[in-house]
Amino acid sequence: MSKRRGLERRPTGGSVLILVALVVAVATLSPTIQQLIGQRQHIAQLEDEIATTTEDIEGLEQEQARWDDPAYVRAEARGRLLFVEPGDTTYVVVDESTPQAPYEPVDVSVEVHETTTDSGELFLDSLIRSSTAEAPQETP
Repeated sequence: MSKRRGLERRPTGGSVLILVALVVAVATLSPTIQQLIGQRQHIAQLEDEIATTTEDIEGLEQEQARWDDPAYVRAEARGRLLFVEPGDTTYVVVDESTPQAPYEPVDVSVEVHETTTDSGELFLDSLIRSSTAEAPQETP
């Protein structure tokens, strides 16, 4: 048994000094490493946002290129604004599942009429009315 006791090792001053140096190094580097990890995550998030924005820009550029084509503009005007070319015949499809009010022909004038109202005054009146109007009631 005496041999076993001789094999026991006790910490020396050098090993304690190394242990203290390691603890101080870990304590010193820990915030820096956490900051580095946080910065890497922020960079990855920003790169994702850049990629998304780049895709959005490419889509908008393609949309803008489409609007440079006169055939596309003509098709959009016909579809969205219901414009027709001279000589075209337009048809209106009526859904018969819902009752429609009886159609009464309206006299249409081809003369150009000039309004006598001031558009600036109408705009100002609209602004004043909208600022003094009550909020709409929400229906459940």
